[in-house]
Amino acid sequence: VVNQCSERDISLLTASIKKNPHSGLFSWSSPENPDMKFSGLDQNLLEVFRGQRILVLGDSTMWNFYGWMYQLLVYSPLSLARFHLSTANKVLMRRSGCHYPADPHPQTAGVVCDKLGPQHLQHQLEGTRLDDGTWVKYSNTACSLQEENVVETRTNLIRDFRPNIIVANIGLHLLHFQDYGRDTNECHLEKWINYEGWLEDIVVAAENAGTEYLLFKTTNSICSKRYISKFVQGTKSYTRKRTKTITRCIASVREGTSLTIGTNAIRDYCKNGIFNDVGSQHLNRRLFKFVDARKNSTSIKLAVFNDHDVQSCVYTPKGDGRHYHMLNLVRIRILANLLNCMN
Repeated sequence: VVNQCSERDISLLTASIKKNPHSGLFSWSSPENPDMKFSGLDQNLLEVFRGQRILVLGDSTMWNFYGWMYQLLVYSPLSLARFHLSTANKVLMRRSGCHYPADPHPQTAGVVCDKLGPQHLQHQLEGTRLDDGTWVKYSNTACSLQEENVVETRTNLIRDFRPNIIVANIGLHLLHFQDYGRDTNECHLEKWINYEGWLEDIVVAAENAGTEYLLFKTTNSICSKRYISKFVQGTKSYTRKRTKTITRCIASVREGTSLTIGTNAIRDYCKNGIFNDVGSQHLNRRLFKFVDARKNSTSIKLAVFNDHDVQSCVYTPKGDGRHYHMLNLVRIRILANLLNCMN
């Protein structure tokens, strides 16, 4: 990558890949600056990860991303930049012993990798060391985790793992379809209202751990057209019968919480925390605003990893609408290009 690439260049790369994901692993030059050439997904690009301590924090959208990144670093010594995306996916899965489950559940509907064992789960505090000296670790940020299943608090986990690179995300778990099959709870409600506080906590923990790069991943795009059952009705009610539905949501959320939260905050959540792309993009706007305000007042290199804008309905199955497993390689490619830009 040519030095001093900008956020604009990364945005153009992302838009180009969304327009033609089939060629999303190839090298690419900016139409606004032909001298600005981004490496495709080859071994040279993957060097940005080699020898680093990489911590991935997030929900199922990040667990699957982490799994693919692990497989790529361990089992794919050849360049994938010469393959179309569908072929590269098959090559990597064949090499790493991965396959699709016969009847995948939407929440976890990714490939099943026989070689990605329990040593990679969040309660393995030390993480996993690869043969080349790279360390990788995943930890869940979901509110639903029981405290006894977490070895340390997230702050202590970051401190003890001492990552060079953190990729962090929280978002989908915070969104609701109140009264339509996805009611909120106090943890999700409080974290949504105080979303910027969660982001700040990660920044401070990363600073204290000596982290060099912190990338906050956007909340995934949500394709409501892929919803089924109650989520279809939820989508209709929160768009077509918005006033009536939000009034009912406020009362329902208020009844279900013992937290001292004002009605305006609950109304904001009912309106903007909904489980569709309106809710996703609302969180993403808050994320961009936070990073823009914070990036010049921290010792770490801070940026937004925007994979939301490369996702589309074509790559998420019916009954799901928020996981994009077959785009994981282009997501990893964009992350690697972004890290090179930050170097």
